[in-house]
Amino acid sequence: MTLGRSRSRTALRRATLGFLALVGALGVAPLAQAQEAGATFLLLPVGARSVGTGEAAVADTLGADGAWWNPAALAAMRKTELSLNGSQSFEGTSAAVGFAKPSRALGTIGVSATILDYGDQGVTEPGTGGDVGTVSIRSSIAMLSYATAIGERLRVGLSYKYARLAFTCSGLCGTTPQFVGTSSALDVGAQYVLSTATPITIGGAVRNIGPDFQVRDAEQADPLPRTWQVGASGRLPSAALAAADVSVDVLADLLGSLAYSQVSARLGGVLTYQGKYSLRAGYTLVEGERGGASVGLGVFLSDGMVLDIARRFDGFSAQAGQAPTYVSLRFLF
Repeated sequence: MTLGRSRSRTALRRATLGFLALVGALGVAPLAQAQEAGATFLLLPVGARSVGTGEAAVADTLGADGAWWNPAALAAMRKTELSLNGSQSFEGTSAAVGFAKPSRALGTIGVSATILDYGDQGVTEPGTGGDVGTVSIRSSIAMLSYATAIGERLRVGLSYKYARLAFTCSGLCGTTPQFVGTSSALDVGAQYVLSTATPITIGGAVRNIGPDFQVRDAEQADPLPRTWQVGASGRLPSAALAAADVSVDVLADLLGSLAYSQVSARLGGVLTYQGKYSLRAGYTLVEGERGGASVGLGVFLSDGMVLDIARRFDGFSAQAGQAPTYVSLRFLF
C-alpha cells in the first residue's frame, strides 16, 4: 500500500513539473519575437519585503504578497494573513490588498487586488489655454490564487489575473482620447526545498501568460509583458549567529521580460534579530537606469501585526527626484 502511494506521488510530481515546464516554454518563447508590450503596469512590484531585497522574491515565502511573485509561495503559509500595501513612486500612488487562507487538506487560496493612480492631467482650451477638463489615468489588477504542497518539499501554485487600464475624461474633453483596455492572464510557479543540511529553496515562475492587451480593436492590442523568473534563497549556517538569536538569509534571482533587452539579476539579503526585527538590502542589476539599490525594515508590532517599509534608489527615480517608498502592514491570525 505504501509503495503504491509513493508511486502515485512520484507520478503526480513528474506530471506537475512537466506541466510547469510546458507552460513556461509557452510563456517565454514569444519574448524574443515581440517588440512591444502592453499593460506594463503588471511589472510593477507589490510589497515592501520584496522591494527591500531588490525584488529577489521567486524563492522566498512572503505570505499573502507572495502571490504577486510566485503563487507557489502561498503553500508555505501556516497562518491566515491579511496584507495592506501602499507605495508612492514616479509612476503614481498605488494601494494593494491581499488575503490568503491556508488549509492542510485543501491547500491555500488567496485573493489580491491593486490599483495605481497615475494622477490627473488638465485639458486646456486651444484658444485661451485655460483648463476645461480633467483626464484621469488608473490601472487595476484583480487576482485569484491557489497553491498546494506535493509531498514535503515541492510547492506549486497558479494565479488568474484580470488587468484593466482606463483613460477617462471629465468636463469639456473635445477630441481628448478616452479608452479602457483589459486583458486576463495566468501566473504559474513552483518552489522546491532541497534536502541539504542548510535550508535552500529554489523557485521559478512565469507570469502574465495571456491574450494581447486590448484597447479598442486587434490593431491596437499589444502582447502582455510575459515574465520568467528563477532563483534561490538560503540561510547562512552559523553557530555564532544562532547563539545571538540572529539569522541571515540570502536571495538571488534571474529575470527576463519584454520590458528589458536582456536577462537581469536581483540580489538580496535579510538580517533578522529574535525573529521580530528585520533589516533588508538588495540590488537590482538592470541595464539602463532602472537598476539600483534598495533597503527595508520590518518589525513585529505585536504577535499578529507586522510593519514593513522599503525604499528603492535607482537612476530613473533619482532623475525624477523621488525615491519610491513602499509600506506594508500585515495581520496574521
